[in-house]
Amino acid sequence: MVRCVARVGWHADTYVLPDRAIGPEGSEEILYQPAHDACHYWRVSGTLDEWRAQVGRLCSVNSRLVLAASCGFAGPILKLVGAESGGIHFHGVTSTGKTTALVVGGSVCGGGGNAGFAQTWRTTINGLEATAEAHNDGTLILDELAQVDSRDAAEKAYLLANGQGKARMTRTIAARRKLLWTLLIVSSGELTLAEHASSAGKQVKGGVEVRLINIEADAGRGFGLFENLHGVESAEQFVHLLKQAAQHCYGAPIRAFLECLVKDRTAAERKVRALRAAFLHENVPSGATGEVKRVADRLALIAAAGELATEWGITGWSVGEAAEAAQRCFLDWLKRRGTTGASDVEAGFRQVRAFIVANGSSRFQATGNAAHTTEGNDDVPVVRERVGFRRWNSRNEEIEYLIFPDAFKEQVCKGQSSRAVLQELDKRGFLVRDGQNMTIKARLPEVGSARVYCIRGAILGGDDAGPA
Repeated sequence: MVRCVARVGWHADTYVLPDRAIGPEGSEEILYQPAHDACHYWRVSGTLDEWRAQVGRLCSVNSRLVLAASCGFAGPILKLVGAESGGIHFHGVTSTGKTTALVVGGSVCGGGGNAGFAQTWRTTINGLEATAEAHNDGTLILDELAQVDSRDAAEKAYLLANGQGKARMTRTIAARRKLLWTLLIVSSGELTLAEHASSAGKQVKGGVEVRLINIEADAGRGFGLFENLHGVESAEQFVHLLKQAAQHCYGAPIRAFLECLVKDRTAAERKVRALRAAFLHENVPSGATGEVKRVADRLALIAAAGELATEWGITGWSVGEAAEAAQRCFLDWLKRRGTTGASDVEAGFRQVRAFIVANGSSRFQATGNAAHTTEGNDDVPVVRERVGFRRWNSRNEEIEYLIFPDAFKEQVCKGQSSRAVLQELDKRGFLVRDGQNMTIKARLPEVGSARVYCIRGAILGGDDAGPA
């Protein structure tokens, strides 16, 4: 008896593709019958040996290419180990090789479209939901983030990472089946998601950037995304060779991977968990925040998928190469991020510093000696839209900024958690406190005695931590 299903992906121990179900010997026959049409490119061209020789070989010793190809194998692993949806986003200036990485990574799963297996970010929410479900338990590749309206970019990223579409009603006012998926996403664009969203005045929180990890496309070796051209004269020729190969050989690797996977899922799950644990132990700094651990965990899972594919003779890479590529990308990400703390708190800290830099004299009224520190000028300018005062601390020989609590929350720290930012300022030694209080009591012109936040002028020195 044949069982019909409406979604690709895992159904018990069988993995269903649009044209084939791959399951252990003796499993029931399953047929894919979608409730609606959705665009996908789960197709095959060429053999596994051809892909390994012409595509996999050229990925070797190129961290971004190995990572992208490993992503192609990682999609089916997510549900097996209970991992959440999410992915990576290659970003950087044009002509660095971002699209090539997507074409190569997509060739693991299929091809035949204008960009191989890749889809486009440029679609409606309804269209994106249908595309996501058509790649359920697999890898969804999306090219050119800039094609999304910057006002909708964060919402679409959240939608994909959350794994379910919006609830809708039918014409008869009945609840329509909600679209569901688990995905490993690979994206590209000249800007990061946060940079793209900010052009429309939107602010992206750290949570969504953890779901879509920013990987700088430029590997820093003078060849754009690449580190090793395998004897080819130029990066441009290498791109041409890679694209040509990936557009000719595709789809066979994921089917070979799934055939190995369904033979002994339990053993594969144990290997993935062991590889993830080893990656986290080796690469996550002591005291790192949960965001850093989540990024490391996703890259660890991608590395584990690549290592499994290598062990099963699919990639042609050396053992450990997928893990090394993920490690290189993680360390590059961590270096660019600049902190092992929470990104939202880091953004809030930098926002406070930027506010003081931009408004030091125009929004902070000078008091006491601070009124006479500018080239001996005794004329104190009128301060409009005042958020506080600035004063000279002769003991520390620095300016201090006294900020009204309401102004700090609503203007200086707008869009951020003011309490978390204050705690970070205190941790780094930039907040002057009165005992257990975050504030101090100060006597101010025209105001009298008031509770204010006192931030040391040392925050403007450029370091992210104050003196010990």
